[in-house]
Amino acid sequence: MLTVKVNQRGAAWAVALAVSLTLGAVACGSGTSDAADGAPSSTTGPVTPSGDTTTAPPTTGGPTTGGATPGTGSIASRVVYFSSSVRAVAGTHEVLRDRGELDRFATTVAHSDGKTAAEISAGGAATDFGRYVLVGWTKSTGCSAATSATLGVAGNSLKLRVEQPTPTAECLTDFRVTVVFEVPKDRIPARPAFG
Repeated sequence: MLTVKVNQRGAAWAVALAVSLTLGAVACGSGTSDAADGAPSSTTGPVTPSGDTTTAPPTTGGPTTGGATPGTGSIASRVVYFSSSVRAVAGTHEVLRDRGELDRFATTVAHSDGKTAAEISAGGAATDFGRYVLVGWTKSTGCSAATSATLGVAGNSLKLRVEQPTPTAECLTDFRVTVVFEVPKDRIPARPAFG
C-alpha cells in the first residue's frame, strides 16, 4: 500500500493559482478573434523596449478556395504586409484599388511613422491593379500580439480573422494588427461591407 502525504497549504495555493489563471484566460478571450464579433482575445506577447512585437514577414494568406466567388470562403491570394504593434491606428479598413489609395492608407495607419508607411507601400508595390485589389485592415487584438490573419467573405461582408496566442492572466497593453491582403478582383463583392 502506497501512502502519500499532501501538504494542505501547498495544495490549496496550487488550486488557487490554477483557478486564477483559468479565470484570467476566460476573461481575456479565446486565442482567436473575428472582426465581425467585435471581441478581440487577449494575451501578453513578446514586447521589445519600444512596445512593438516582432513583425512577421509577409507570407501567403493560407490556402484559398481556388476560384471562389464572392459569397463564402477565404478570398486573399496573399498577404503583402503584416505587423502587430502597439502604435498602429486601430479600426481602419478599406479596399485599395490603385497605388495612390495604397499610399494614402499607408500614411493613415502608420500615423507619423514614415518607415512603417514606406514598408506598407513597398509591400503592395508589385500588385497588378488591373487584376487585383488590396484590402487593408487594422484592428485592436487586445492584450495579444497577432501571429497571422486571413480574409474571408460572407455575402457582401469582408471578414478579418486573426490568430493569436492563448491568453495569460495579465493584460499590459493593447496590440493592433495591420494587414494588407492582395485579392483577385473577381473575389471582391461589388459593394463590400466590413463586418
